[in-house]
Amino acid sequence: MATIKDVAERAGLSTTLVSRYLNGRKGVSPDSREKIQSAIKELNYRPNGIARSLVLQKTQSIGIVLDNLCAPFAARLISGLEQGAEDFDKENKYNVLFCSSNGDLQKKKRHISYLTQGRVDGIIIYGSLTSDDTIIRELADSTFPFLLIENTVDDVNVDKVTIDNLEGAYRATEHLIKLGHKRIAHMAGNMNLKITLERMNGYIRALQDYQIPVQSDLILYPTFTPGEHHPSQDSDLRGDRSYYDAGYLEMKKMIAGGSLPDAIFFASDISAFGAIQAMEEAGIRVPEDISIIGFDDENPADYGCSCKPISTMRQPLYDLGYIGIKRLLASINDPDLPKEKVVLNAKLIVRDSCRNKEGIENETNLNS
Repeated sequence: MATIKDVAERAGLSTTLVSRYLNGRKGVSPDSREKIQSAIKELNYRPNGIARSLVLQKTQSIGIVLDNLCAPFAARLISGLEQGAEDFDKENKYNVLFCSSNGDLQKKKRHISYLTQGRVDGIIIYGSLTSDDTIIRELADSTFPFLLIENTVDDVNVDKVTIDNLEGAYRATEHLIKLGHKRIAHMAGNMNLKITLERMNGYIRALQDYQIPVQSDLILYPTFTPGEHHPSQDSDLRGDRSYYDAGYLEMKKMIAGGSLPDAIFFASDISAFGAIQAMEEAGIRVPEDISIIGFDDENPADYGCSCKPISTMRQPLYDLGYIGIKRLLASINDPDLPKEKVVLNAKLIVRDSCRNKEGIENETNLNS
């Protein structure tokens, strides 16, 4: 394998001058630059990236830490991250490295420790686990560049890109209210997630604004049981079956109780898919007997569910990734940039899982 010394000898120049060229420094004449480029091509020389990063104190890499790299929804996020890096960096110098913690807090800490030891120039942490607060505070104290997607810690000044989950949940609940439903239940998500509380608060606020009493018995708290693909209760593995099973079991309990609501707003589409299975087994029809709306815009087929896609709030996952990585790269290139919080809105997607109280299909404001 050719070395920098070999390149210098082939070009008839000093190793110092070749090093200056490789590290993008000034002081290399056009003639010398041409000789070095020819020598590199002839020798098929590849610079030592680690040594170069030590000189420049830059790795040209960004680390992405999330809980479930294989979840179906992650594809849209990853696409946005990759495109954002490419559009920011027209010379394609930046690499994007992904780490999946599988809901294991210690593994997440290990990933972050590894990445911050000179392997990347900055980190993006995706997810809203309450247990991540300690990691976030430690990173903030270290001054290492990082950005949060779908999380926030009030007393930490850091770049973040989030979805307005409260507003999204409000609009989902409001959609059911405008269809004439008054007895509206809410099936919450994993209570270890901050977004779960935000979506519950959006549901409650919508009921209050429309002067509909909030009934505690209509707020359902499914049990998210750890399983083979869900190693930790304190996790955000929305891509596995635990959310589906939780929705299924909680709906079975509600059906056994004998008192069904007019409609249900689910904090997660995946839980809704499980609940629909339980309803189908009991002969309960969607939307003829009960209207359903979810959050996330997941595909039922990804979770082995044969039901049709449901009305939902679509998360702008691509935009989260795209805006997030461009913002982090800008911050790395200009450390004096003030920290910024970008808030995006979910989009109401109306399908045939909701009908008005009289049973007439809603055909207006389909994507309002």
